[in-house]
Amino acid sequence: MPCKGLCRQHPNYIPLKKIDYSKGMKVCIFCDRAVFMKIASAKCPCCSKNLRTKPQYHGAKGRLIRRQMQKATSC
Repeated sequence: MPCKGLCRQHPNYIPLKKIDYSKGMKVCIFCDRAVFMKIASAKCPCCSKNLRTKPQYHGAKGRLIRRQMQKATSC
C-alpha cells in the first residue's frame, strides 16, 4: 500500500532528519522517512508496512563487536 498521508497527522509523528533509534524512534521508509516516537506497534499507522527500529548501516555494529572482542582478550 502506498502512503496515504495519514502519518503526518498522527500524534506520534516527529519531523526530524536525525534518527536516534536508542531513544525509541521508529522509521517508515515508505512514507518519506516518517519518524514515530512511543508507538507500540511495529507497523506504520499510514501504510501498514514494517517500521525500521534498527539502523541500516552496520558499521556501528562491527565496531561494537570488535570492542567486545578486545575486552575479552585483554582479561
